Amino acid sequence: MAQGTGRGGTGRDAARNTGQNAGRSAGRRSTGRGTARRSAARATRRFACLLAIVLTAGACGIDPTEVRDLARPPVISYSPTWVTIYLLRDGRLVPKKIPVSSDSAKNIIDTLFREGKLPREGLTSALNDFSHHGTETTRYHDDNQRNDPSGNLGYRLSVIVTGGGEMSRKGLAQITCTIRQNKQESIWSVEVTRLFPGKPETWGEHTCFEYRDLAAKGVRLPP
Repeated sequence: MAQGTGRGGTGRDAARNTGQNAGRSAGRRSTGRGTARRSAARATRRFACLLAIVLTAGACGIDPTEVRDLARPPVISYSPTWVTIYLLRDGRLVPKKIPVSSDSAKNIIDTLFREGKLPREGLTSALNDFSHHGTETTRYHDDNQRNDPSGNLGYRLSVIVTGGGEMSRKGLAQITCTIRQNKQESIWSVEVTRLFPGKPETWGEHTCFEYRDLAAKGVRLPP
């Protein structure tokens, strides 16, 4: 009898434990469902608040910010260098300012030869039968300047051309005065030489001062 009672008690205890476990599982499931419902409710409330803010802003006339082009993008501006070349009007030297990319001696002479061939009202050139071949710069050596206490350094610019025939005095004046106008501090004299055709020939070394009689009225030539 004692053993039966024990077995029956054991069965009742097992049933009681099973019921308790089931109750706890059901409680946990209920708690999980409650937590999920609360999280969903909070998310719904947050969404409702955000929606109310957006609607309120719209009702107050606040428009979304748009991308606006307030100014043009920065660009690199090009400022040309201006040089003075000498062309001829009625056989007299007149200055003409021309924009160039560089004020090197070679570029200045290239500009003089090129611009002289362009049609310009009243302006001509005595260089149209020649082409500019190149330039060379050498130290200016003059016995009268060797002991100059000021120590100034001067250079001779050799302008090399090609073309047949003799270059006129007006053509020499155009080259010399153009160089002297733009390079007074460094180029003391200009020498013009024809390389070809035929045997190389030089037309001497010059300064612009010796062509002062060719200046147009009111034009002051460089030294």
